[in-house]
Amino acid sequence: MIAFQVEIDGHKTMLAGVEDWSILALHVNAIRNEEGDGKDQIEFRAGGLSLPNGEDIRQHFHWAAEPLQIGSAISIRVVEVDRADPPLKRYRSDAEVRESPFTEEEWRELRYQDYLKLKAEFEQESA
Repeated sequence: MIAFQVEIDGHKTMLAGVEDWSILALHVNAIRNEEGDGKDQIEFRAGGLSLPNGEDIRQHFHWAAEPLQIGSAISIRVVEVDRADPPLKRYRSDAEVRESPFTEEEWRELRYQDYLKLKAEFEQESA
């Protein structure tokens, strides 16, 4: 199968590939924190979309996001392999059945970040 061998700052981070891919994609994202506190987020992500299965259902899939820093170097090699690192999450891509795109750990982190923002907001009001 085709896969992407990814190294960040000289360290192998993932071998991203699945047998049933129709789209296999890599993304570098810079997400600005609009509150202006300098806590911007820069990350590398890999994911994609499967071919339809026997029931004509496709699935999205993704690997864990890798944090990047200013000066990070990313190396990508397209390779042919028998096995790749399994995706962190696979979920249906259709309107009939809505599956969460997040793992339990990812949901927990999202809720925790919301908690920190709310805590700062309400602590500021009571001060």
